[in-house]
Amino acid sequence: MKFPDLRRLPAFAKAQAWGLAVGFALAWLTVDKLQLGFWAMILGLAASWIGWEFLFARSAPSTRTDARAMAYGIATGFTFPWVGVALAALLEYLRP
Repeated sequence: MKFPDLRRLPAFAKAQAWGLAVGFALAWLTVDKLQLGFWAMILGLAASWIGWEFLFARSAPSTRTDARAMAYGIATGFTFPWVGVALAALLEYLRP
């Protein structure tokens, strides 16, 4: 399996990847400490990421490199794992 060269990614994609890495690490720690379902978090993360790409990717500032676009990329990347944590918490709450 060949990994993509991260140096060739646009700046917005790098910012989103950084936010995703930090958000995933913190979300994983939260899921572990609260004893929630890890795979439910992964499912929610994947669903939110795919949903965002499907609905909002065309309007994303993916070619811009200003601070506002980078903050938007970091924030969106950071948010995806936390949607997964919310799904895991909801499923744990609904569990009989």
